[in-house]
Amino acid sequence: MVNQSGANGHYNGTRPPDSVLGPALHDYSKRTLLLNQRLAYLTKDFGYTIGLTTLKKLNREFKVKTVKKPPPDHISATLVAEVMMNNVSSRNGPRTIQTQISLQHGVKIPRDTVRRVMLDLDPDGAEARFPGCRRQPKQRGHLTDTGVFYELHFDGHEKLNFKALRMGPVGIDIYGARCHSSSKMVKFLVVPNARCSSTVGHYYLDLVEQHGVFVQATVDGGSETGELYAAHVALRQQCMPDITVEDAPAFVALKSTDNIPIESSWHLFTNYVGLDIKQIILLGKSLNYFHPSFQLHIDLFNWLWPKIVQLSLDEFVEYWNNHKIRTQRNKLLPSGFSPNYICDFPESFGLVDFSVPAPQDFVDALRQNIPKPRDECYRWVSDEFDARAWEVYEHIGAPKLMLTEGWTIFCQMLPHFC
Repeated sequence: MVNQSGANGHYNGTRPPDSVLGPALHDYSKRTLLLNQRLAYLTKDFGYTIGLTTLKKLNREFKVKTVKKPPPDHISATLVAEVMMNNVSSRNGPRTIQTQISLQHGVKIPRDTVRRVMLDLDPDGAEARFPGCRRQPKQRGHLTDTGVFYELHFDGHEKLNFKALRMGPVGIDIYGARCHSSSKMVKFLVVPNARCSSTVGHYYLDLVEQHGVFVQATVDGGSETGELYAAHVALRQQCMPDITVEDAPAFVALKSTDNIPIESSWHLFTNYVGLDIKQIILLGKSLNYFHPSFQLHIDLFNWLWPKIVQLSLDEFVEYWNNHKIRTQRNKLLPSGFSPNYICDFPESFGLVDFSVPAPQDFVDALRQNIPKPRDECYRWVSDEFDARAWEVYEHIGAPKLMLTEGWTIFCQMLPHFC
């Protein structure tokens, strides 16, 4: 029988050094990859092609944690309780909590154990997550696509802006992009103003620098996408001259209710941590930690809370991109695998990777055409306040930025500015 991998006999490629192989195996376990997916990553990352038996031996050799050998019950309960503590809205179920523990602590706990602990600690949480009676959803068709990074969906999230928080002029906008075919959350960023065309333009160019040029940008209709439109059309003409507008449009504007992939992302974010963020931020108003009439309070909020929200946003993106999408037999696009896996191995699903590296000099030239410079678009506070705030933050011991500790850090820093 022909060896499809091209390696005959017992040659499996060069085994990576233990200092490299061990951390890689632990990372695969942390990301909750299946064994055959870990084999694929070993081949992709190191050119090391082995079988399941050898992989299991390596897992034992490097003491890779497995759900079959969980920690003692009291440690499992502590970890579950710690993750649940940040989910004050109780919207995350056992599988989500289980994946969070794996990603954050590298500990594997059986889902049944997680569920049992959650029921003991928060018996009302399961009932709160029950879908209940909801209005009939809009009739939808099946999403289709030909490859990863063929179409990206863009949108801004304003559920944490100043209108939503009602805490004076402070607020935190988010702008995000999601891959149509793989469901991967590509880039989610907190920004001072998601309705600023220059900000969205710089955000787009940052994304292109990281992930390359793609075929189609799909957005909601809005004036904030003007610079994104101009940059994307120019880059596609430069990097994909063989794809004409007749073959595929470079830019599509839809109604918000039809821009499904990115709109559903905000619902997922809200359930995962967005509602928690809002409730905790609003504590600053209800407990009188924050007074919008004081400029110092406004500046410190704008310096501190975007950093905390970005960390929570990064955690959500990491969770989503590494979690297994539930299997859907009627879905035309891939399911039953993590978005990262679909993006990394599109050929396994009959897809093509359309991304093309963007010439840096061309990106720089496009950035020069944007009316406002990048630093100004991403600036939350003045340079002087930023420098002073970092000094104060270091002075109080540089505590870890955590959602539940945000107002504690705020109150610790505040007196040092006087």
